[in-house]
Amino acid sequence: MTLVSVAGFDVGQARAQNVTQWSALQREDLRLASVADGLLRANAHLCRNTMPVTGLILHSADQYPDGAAQARFANGPVAVAAIVPGSPAARAGILPDDGILEIGGEPTDALLTMGRGNLRESAFDLLTRQPSGDSFQLRIARNGVDLDFIILAPPGCRTLVEILVGTGPRARSDGRVIQMQYDFAGELDDAQMAIVLAHELAHTVLEHRRRKEEAGIDNGMFAELGRNQQANRAAEVEADRLSVHLLANAGYDPAIAPFFWRSDVGHRLGGGAMPSFVYPSQEARAQLIEQEIALYLPQRRGPSWPGHLLASRERGFSAD
Repeated sequence: MTLVSVAGFDVGQARAQNVTQWSALQREDLRLASVADGLLRANAHLCRNTMPVTGLILHSADQYPDGAAQARFANGPVAVAAIVPGSPAARAGILPDDGILEIGGEPTDALLTMGRGNLRESAFDLLTRQPSGDSFQLRIARNGVDLDFIILAPPGCRTLVEILVGTGPRARSDGRVIQMQYDFAGELDDAQMAIVLAHELAHTVLEHRRRKEEAGIDNGMFAELGRNQQANRAAEVEADRLSVHLLANAGYDPAIAPFFWRSDVGHRLGGGAMPSFVYPSQEARAQLIEQEIALYLPQRRGPSWPGHLLASRERGFSAD
């Protein structure tokens, strides 16, 4: 993401064993990053945790099974998978397959001993700690030569956005990472992708993960039972309402959102014939969003400061 997105193929990448499949996956990851870039930057002022939005899409050799894609890491075990066109990284002259040696003066080889997740995730965390709206140094390896670049990147919401291959929810957020399934992303045009991303980003902006944990809300096996169901549905309603403000700030007409939720693809995203009890019906979601637009976005454009929704960050979910 222009952020720093990161290629999220992991074990699922084993399905892509030829150049055609690899290229298709990378195109979708780059498209997702490009769409996310605008949302993250345009809504930085709403997020209490930010990061520099560089345009770098990173990956690491330890994401791929059995040494797959090893040729992509000739310059180092953490490398540039792709770069968002026109981004700070692109303007600085960073290229795909450049190896990342240092971020802000800290060597990436030291990250190998951190013992958490993969090297890509550790590099992402380090990149997010660099100054937003100010410059930082990036040292890369390219064909046997070490090069230093100065990156000046604007702030954006601190979120890793990635394409996944495999099974599971079509789109999801855990407060730190937004993931979208490759096959589902292929069904969406850019505007529809922005709607889905805006909903997931709203969970991050509203700090739902923290608030649920503090209230002891189960977001897993028992998510649809009792007080868990009530709190999880309240979070989804908040995210739907905030999503149109995020879209408006990024230059989209928020009215595209209710149309999407009434569409076939929106219906499938909501569970189709077997909807979850956590989510309102697709028609209810569309009507809720239309009401939010009528009350708070009558001009159907940004900038928007949805203080009435941001205030919920200071409130917990009921433990009753």
